[in-house]
Amino acid sequence: MITTTSMIRMGTLPQRFLACVQNVGPYKGDSALFERLFTKVKDWAGPKGLLESSTTEAISIYHSDSDSVPEEEQTISVGFTVPEGTKVTGDIKLLEIPKGNYLVGSFEILPTEYGDAWNKMMDFIEKEKIKPLNGMMYESYRNDPRTHPEGKHIVDICIAV
Repeated sequence: MITTTSMIRMGTLPQRFLACVQNVGPYKGDSALFERLFTKVKDWAGPKGLLESSTTEAISIYHSDSDSVPEEEQTISVGFTVPEGTKVTGDIKLLEIPKGNYLVGSFEILPTEYGDAWNKMMDFIEKEKIKPLNGMMYESYRNDPRTHPEGKHIVDICIAV
């Protein structure tokens, strides 16, 4: 159960580009996996000066519906926003996060509460009879939880509607 208040709102989010790595397979609750993936992109982007902007966001995109796609086939992309046209190499991919209308839930949660936050978003969608678009669902991380006094993650969950 989420221990901190949250806010859910509708809004238009801008187009962004994500330098990222993809992972196919189980990811739920695997913080070590997310750390490895973010580190891989950080090690690539950092020396290029791509993480120095105050507008850079750390984002995880969920390409698969975890309720209908088997765990071993679930795909995520993890990385950082970069300028349009950034040249990528090797395992690093460049994905577009399209501008559009999103349901945005802002949460301050413990690492174990991500599932509860997503459930709260899905319950809101059902209760308000909102029609999500097939496609863009992601988390945008707003802090480094290692610097939070309670180790909490400040995160926006964004679902295209």
